Formats: sequence, structure tokens, C-alpha cells
Amino acid sequence: MSSSVSFASALLALAPLLIAAFLAGSLTQLTRQFARPRAPALRPALAQAAAAGIAALSVSALLSATLSPAPSPALLLALACVTGWSGPRILGRLGSLIEKWLGLHGTDARNPEDPLAAGPGSWTELERHSHTDMPSRKG
Repeated sequence: MSSSVSFASALLALAPLLIAAFLAGSLTQLTRQFARPRAPALRPALAQAAAAGIAALSVSALLSATLSPAPSPALLLALACVTGWSGPRILGRLGSLIEKWLGLHGTDARNPEDPLAAGPGSWTELERHSHTDMPSRKG
């Protein structure tokens, strides 16, 4: 029972930072999307922003858990913004690095030397199966 209490208290202690990381990543991606000369449709832009926020939250949580001493909140928020700008594809790269570190071989058919290549769920893949209201990546 004490381990669940300590987990809950640790999660509550990290919650403000993780929420801030999610918001920083999401807002950074939204800014990137709407700064384009031709603004994208709202729904895909919001989906990209939410995915970028999840990526930023994940990177912040992983760095908080693995680095000792814990990085400063300002550094974690800066990394959340960088992750937000890069978007959710950074999780593919991070996942590949973790799999390599653990000695696992992923089932992904992409070139393992290029984990940022377009794959399922990427913007290129979304464009291929999109409706006409989704903006092109070039715009």
C-alpha cells in the first residue's frame, strides 16, 4: 500500500510540470501550424497539437525519471517546446533509441537507420488517406 501512496504523491508532485509540458508542446505546434502561409484545417491542426503535447509530456516525464539529478523545470519546459515544434514524430525516434538501448528489435518495416522516415501515423501517411480539406505539407 505504501508504494501506491508514494507513486500517487510522486505523480501529484510532477503533475504541474507535466501539464505545463503538454501545454507548451501543444501551443508550440499550434503556432507552427497556424504560422504557415495557408492555415491548415482546424481538426488536423488540433490533432497534431494534441499529439505534439503528448510527445512533449512523454519526453519531460522520461527525462525527469532517468536523469539524476533531476533537470530543472525550465530545461524540461524548453525541451517540451522543442519537442512541440518537432511534433509527434520525435516519439518514433525516441522509441527506436530506447529499443536499441534495450536490445529489442522493433517490428517496424521502416529503415532502422532512419527512424524519422514517414511511417504509420505520420503527416505524409495522413495526407495519403485524407479528404480534400486537409492541407498539403508544402503549404
